Amino acid sequence: MGIGEIRGDEQTAALLDTELWQLSDAQLIEAIPAVTAQIHRLQALRVSLVGETDHRRVVPDPAHPALKHWLANTPAGMLSVSEASRIVSLARLLREQPDLAAAYESGGLRADLAVLIGAFCETPPKNMPEGIVPEIRKRLIDEVSHGTGDAAALRKSITDLRDAFAQIPPAEDTDRNEFYASQTLTGRVVIKGDVDSETGEMLLTALSKLSAPVPGPGGEPDPRPAALRRADAVTEMLRRFHDCGAGPVEGGEKPHLTVLVNINDLHHCDGDGDGDGEGGCECGCGGGEAGQGGKGEAAGHSSGSGGSRNGHGPGSGSGSAGGLGPLMMWTGPLSRASTRRLACDCIITPIIINDDGVPLKLGRKDRLVPASLRRALIVRDRCCAFPGCGRPAAWTDAHHIIHWADGGETDLSNTVLLCRNHHRLIHHSEWEVFIGPDLLPWFRPPRSRDPDRKPLPAHGRTAA
Repeated sequence: MGIGEIRGDEQTAALLDTELWQLSDAQLIEAIPAVTAQIHRLQALRVSLVGETDHRRVVPDPAHPALKHWLANTPAGMLSVSEASRIVSLARLLREQPDLAAAYESGGLRADLAVLIGAFCETPPKNMPEGIVPEIRKRLIDEVSHGTGDAAALRKSITDLRDAFAQIPPAEDTDRNEFYASQTLTGRVVIKGDVDSETGEMLLTALSKLSAPVPGPGGEPDPRPAALRRADAVTEMLRRFHDCGAGPVEGGEKPHLTVLVNINDLHHCDGDGDGDGEGGCECGCGGGEAGQGGKGEAAGHSSGSGGSRNGHGPGSGSGSAGGLGPLMMWTGPLSRASTRRLACDCIITPIIINDDGVPLKLGRKDRLVPASLRRALIVRDRCCAFPGCGRPAAWTDAHHIIHWADGGETDLSNTVLLCRNHHRLIHHSEWEVFIGPDLLPWFRPPRSRDPDRKPLPAHGRTAA
């Protein structure tokens, strides 16, 4: 499959210059599968190009050395990082398995089915003779190519093969464990997993008591269905884990739930059905009193009573940057009602901000970034600030813009959150970072990228 084949598709090319209202019903019906086939050809070509680029170890842009991040930012906004990651993974898989690549490029095999087959053949059961892997791959391709099978049937075939060649019982094989937690477009998180019997036993034991039906005050049956009771039990398990602070340190702090919230979202309860809108929050968190500081003052809130968790900073209302509303660090926006509920039982870290949502100077003079300054940086930057990156704040370092050894202070006006890759890039390239008049980070690219070196706003920000 090549570029010439794509260029030669006159039917879909003609549609680009045609007003759709001019097409007859028959032409519409005929055009849709033709365009679908052309889209597949283009996607297959993109995968091939990415695979060749990856094979040559080409670094398209030092600012985004990971191919998936470059792909997600070129052109910006066309692909998410997760979509780009899937393309790169598929490209690597097909590069190593030419017969699988041929089936995919011909249009006889969907991408998701190619991934299932390729992943199995890449890491076959340890007891499977290496010489029969090509034969097994061909059998699996024939089973689902050209619409003759589906993902469920393919997964069953792969499971049967793993069982047939397993050295240990399937129920005890920890190499087959999988766990996925993916955020949806609605902001919810879908959880899916497949674990060995020992792990499953630990999980079911923990869930058993927590998910048991709870009778009402009058002895009436628990109205929650079993699935909801189990979900509530998982929530309680996580809450207890965070309360005891048993997890490892990440980003310099014990595990905790962080919510960025403007104090006015706690002070004004109108519109959410749990306050009178006349000042003061019914939840008793003290929002009414703290809210007297006006829109330049903010507080952070988190659920639970454990001392290992903190909430920090703004993120909503007229006085916050971007007007995003209450914001969790991993999953994004949170309703005001839930924010006030979390604020009822938490540790609150007040941070004073200006009208642009930027925390004010803390005046710290330590060489190492203290926890209070890091919290302020999370309020301001929210993630790796390098344009187009956005790695979570927990995975970042606090970079001194003017190095401590050169007289730079450990303060908000001289620090910025950067992931390890972009931290190294700033130190070892012509990229520069500075705090602009708006008190936010800005980045100046090298001349090889932009001869004028026009400053770029931090990730998630837009130039005024």
